Amino acid sequence: MIKSKNSFIFGFGIVKMQIMKQQDTYMIELNAMLEKAIMRMKIENPGFIIYTASICTDRAAKVSAISFDNKDNSFQNVEKSNDYSRKYYEMYLSEGNFETADLFKPKESDRFCNPADFELADFVEFNHNFVPSQWYSILVRFGKLAFQKIASELNVDQGNFELGINSTKDWYDKKWNMKNFKTGNEI
Repeated sequence: MIKSKNSFIFGFGIVKMQIMKQQDTYMIELNAMLEKAIMRMKIENPGFIIYTASICTDRAAKVSAISFDNKDNSFQNVEKSNDYSRKYYEMYLSEGNFETADLFKPKESDRFCNPADFELADFVEFNHNFVPSQWYSILVRFGKLAFQKIASELNVDQGNFELGINSTKDWYDKKWNMKNFKTGNEI
């Protein structure tokens, strides 16, 4: 009886160590991606002022990417999106379909948060061999570190820089920004 209990505990320990190794590997790979992106930005785009950065992981595809946007591109994309939305918003309002109209209400944001449309979309990608099931909690920890590293090493919009990461619900979910960073409050 004791032998089988010890075998179970030993087996559980091995599984736990494998999971921890996979999580550590994922974090190391994210860091390698970030280091490559920082190096490339310094060499290829030294004058690029980063307004928004995004780090996304697609667990099913086993790929992570970092993207960068500047303020002009962000404003233009917000404007295009609002022009498109406004047309349908006004149409549905005129028809009295307020619920559907609300889906198209133009945004009041000055930040476009779809990394696929960033000026430097998918600037650096990393193909993982494995993405752990707990990838999001690891990405949250990494996001805070990445924000600080990008803010200190690259040319960022000092008053407005923001970094967002994806979740299973949105491509730009959890975020960190300069306002909260300067005051010591995290979003």
